[in-house]
Amino acid sequence: MFTQENGKFYVRIEGRFESAHFLYQYFADGTDEPIHGHSWKVEVFLEGKTNIRPDGISYDFLTARNKLLELVHSIDHILINDHPDFKGINPTSENVARWFYYGLKEEVKASEGKIRRIVIHEGPENLAFFEPEA
Repeated sequence: MFTQENGKFYVRIEGRFESAHFLYQYFADGTDEPIHGHSWKVEVFLEGKTNIRPDGISYDFLTARNKLLELVHSIDHILINDHPDFKGINPTSENVARWFYYGLKEEVKASEGKIRRIVIHEGPENLAFFEPEA
């Protein structure tokens, strides 16, 4: 019976947004990168407190999904550098991934889940991911 197969379960939620950014002191001479935009995608990989419940659910991701959409809405169609949380912080894909983790972690913890990985796609070809320590 397939329900007897052992393994680890994760669920994934995603969001998409269109935003611009530039990196501070990007070039060797200390000048900033020009402002440019991307079609971004964020993927969040979640794990439940229990690997699999009797009802067949490992983690009910609805609460985390609602919070993710709230965060996506706050960063959509803006210059990320102007977002209050990014004042003076380089809006790299890595820092955007950590920002999403910070914004989601309490909501996920409250719903008895764990964030295992946040992946930020900066356009279709480049990505960075963040895996929180224990």
